[in-house]
Amino acid sequence: MGILTEEMGRFIEEAGHAFVASADATGHPHLAAGRDLHVRNDSHLVFEAWLCRTTMENITANPMVAVAVATPATDKGYQFGGVVESATDTAIMDGYTKEGEDSALPQVQYRLVIRVDTVMEFSSGIHSDQPL
Repeated sequence: MGILTEEMGRFIEEAGHAFVASADATGHPHLAAGRDLHVRNDSHLVFEAWLCRTTMENITANPMVAVAVATPATDKGYQFGGVVESATDTAIMDGYTKEGEDSALPQVQYRLVIRVDTVMEFSSGIHSDQPL
């Protein structure tokens, strides 16, 4: 039996955004944000976003991540812990804009497939860090 429920899937869709925390091989953390997170099945999340090189370097060195989804209005959410099983580039921006070239580009959109091992409540209020 999987760990992700239909209720969690609906919550993720309604929240509309998510944060993915990764860490490099030495444990130095990095946080990324995106708007395309959904439940693939009862044990996998799919996160598609324009991720920076730091995130991708981190998951190459250390595929363990945490994904947080919350709605500020309700102060409720979930934290999903797991492992990135695959990372696929889905789009590349070449760096050209009307204003000229941007040295921070090209940006790459990636699709991360994350196998979820733990789910916890995510809230700024009173809560437990015990898995749900």
